[in-house]
Amino acid sequence: MENTIYFKDISNCDKNNYPNKIYRVEHSKMLIEILDDQHIQDSAQYFSSIRSRNNFIDSIKNNILKISIDELKKIQHYWKIKNEAID
Repeated sequence: MENTIYFKDISNCDKNNYPNKIYRVEHSKMLIEILDDQHIQDSAQYFSSIRSRNNFIDSIKNNILKISIDELKKIQHYWKIKNEAID
């Protein structure tokens, strides 16, 4: 069983079709870490129970796709380069 699953938010992508937000979900925890182009590491969204966490995922399921760790690294690298170009 996978312990950590990553999802990209396909409802909000940039002009190069990279997502602006990724969700990191750990199977046994009641939090979802949100990675975005401003917070390449993460910021956490805590839930009162696994059920409330899963309800949140259900509410956004039409806008997310599961991704691999390799795709996550590629997206984070893209965000880093994009932010360095802005600075």
